[in-house]
Amino acid sequence: MLWWILILIVLVILSFLSQLDVLFTMQMSPQAYLVTAIINILILACIVGVVFRILKRTRRKEKETLILKVKELEEKLKAKKEENSS
Repeated sequence: MLWWILILIVLVILSFLSQLDVLFTMQMSPQAYLVTAIINILILACIVGVVFRILKRTRRKEKETLILKVKELEEKLKAKKEENSS
């Protein structure tokens, strides 16, 4: 996750510099526009990747809490059955 954020920061800085025409000192040629578009697409991809990782981790935590809750309820059910059978 840290790598995603570091790459995102680098891409945002490159995008900012390209919009200020500092990155490409030559005349804005079609190639420069293409590079800028690719940088923006990579920024979008990194943001999507970070969001999916965050959602995946939250879902995993929710699953873990649900599994613990199910185990706890199963133990209570076993205890009730033992009480009733005694």
